[in-house]
Amino acid sequence: MLTKSELLEMGPDARAFYLIGAFMGYFALLEAGIGDALGEVLGVSGARRVIINRNMGFDEKIKTLRTLVDHFISDRSLAAKFDELAKQARKCGELRNIVAHTPFRASSVSDGVEFFRVSANSKLEWPATDWSTGTLLSHIDNINKIDNELRLIEGRMQLQRIAEALMREPDGKGSAPTGGGLLGLGGLFGLGSISPEGEDHPSAG
Repeated sequence: MLTKSELLEMGPDARAFYLIGAFMGYFALLEAGIGDALGEVLGVSGARRVIINRNMGFDEKIKTLRTLVDHFISDRSLAAKFDELAKQARKCGELRNIVAHTPFRASSVSDGVEFFRVSANSKLEWPATDWSTGTLLSHIDNINKIDNELRLIEGRMQLQRIAEALMREPDGKGSAPTGGGLLGLGGLFGLGSISPEGEDHPSAG
């Protein structure tokens, strides 16, 4: 990623396309991380994970993850932190819709990008939307920050679920579960089947 001073040395058109490309590239990494987390929570991998993620929009992935984390993660402070980051990621998705679906050019009034937006919800309007180089760099930095923090929290949640599952006594005798071990189990992070039958929350029972 070029610095602001390096970007300002570029021509206006080249700078505009570089900034839009960088925004979309970093957002794609954020969406991939959300998709990976969703696959882990649902206990699916490979082709199943690809199919699920391919047929869910970004907003649907965020809503689903927020609900699953709220229901299954017993560490409430961790779940709350994840939820806040997920809401921030959703706002990034709203910005991404502007970038991905709106014609643009190098701005004539700033050092950034001008978007030619059209609104036709109840009235036909052309909202003025102009993002400076600094604004776009700020959006990109925020996307990258949210992505990194979400991945750190996802790792902590996975460790929590593994620890809780291993401490459980599913057969009432303290023995480890049979039938494929940890990797063969379904549910959250592939460990849901460790819970006694009928249990649907790690802190239940």
